[in-house]
Amino acid sequence: MARPKSDVYARFLAKVMKMESGCHEWTSVINRGGYGKFHFEGRQDVAHRVAYRLFVGDPGKLAVLHKCDNRKCVNPDHLFVGTGADNVKDMDSKGRRGTKSKLTDANVAEIKRLISERYSQQEVAEQFGINQTTVSRIVLGKTTHFKE
Repeated sequence: MARPKSDVYARFLAKVMKMESGCHEWTSVINRGGYGKFHFEGRQDVAHRVAYRLFVGDPGKLAVLHKCDNRKCVNPDHLFVGTGADNVKDMDSKGRRGTKSKLTDANVAEIKRLISERYSQQEVAEQFGINQTTVSRIVLGKTTHFKE
């Protein structure tokens, strides 16, 4: 027997707590990335995207971004839409891009030098405390974001 249809707004709002900061924090299930999860229109979606759809409108293929940088926030006033490029610019402007690079540009130059001198990728990886795959990506020019 199918679950009875409930008022999606009431179901959604029952999982939200208004904070002094103005954020409306998600109090239910959180995904690995720290974003709320909500079952909506037959599928699981991130709660802030559902909030935007319910209270502002369908963002289409655009990303739903946070002005407040609180991943649990579903306050429509704290949300805005943008492209993937807008999302990256927003992260960069706020200094929260997910890079975890241990390497500087100088490290990368040294890695390339060692590889040119016939050291194995595994040897170089062990010397720098990184994965051999990272060395391979450097050699192939597929990794470009490093600390300066």
